Amino acid sequence: MRIIREAEVESLSADLPLDPGRLSANWLEGPFTADRLDVGMITMSPGGATPRHVHEGGQVLIVTAGRGFVEVDGERHEITVGDVVVCPPGEEHVHGAADDHHLAHLTVTTGSYWFP
Repeated sequence: MRIIREAEVESLSADLPLDPGRLSANWLEGPFTADRLDVGMITMSPGGATPRHVHEGGQVLIVTAGRGFVEVDGERHEITVGDVVVCPPGEEHVHGAADDHHLAHLTVTTGSYWFP
């Protein structure tokens, strides 16, 4: 078991990529891309976003700092601190920072992922 305390979450949430439109991952567990949990803090500079992707076992996002979006089937939803996003297995989606704000979120996945 590992307990990640609030101070570490805040520190990881503030570890932003220097270049605009980028993202970075600080892995707390994994990445294994297998039958184990992958847990990471994903940070994005303004305008940064993932490519469209799918997680075999689904994905949970917990927003820890900033403001951004998730997009499914062309429909974009704003997300902000405290929001929890649950993407079911096989759902094609994108998540990213707002154009004028950074985003940090915890990601929890299991299994493989791919880019359609």
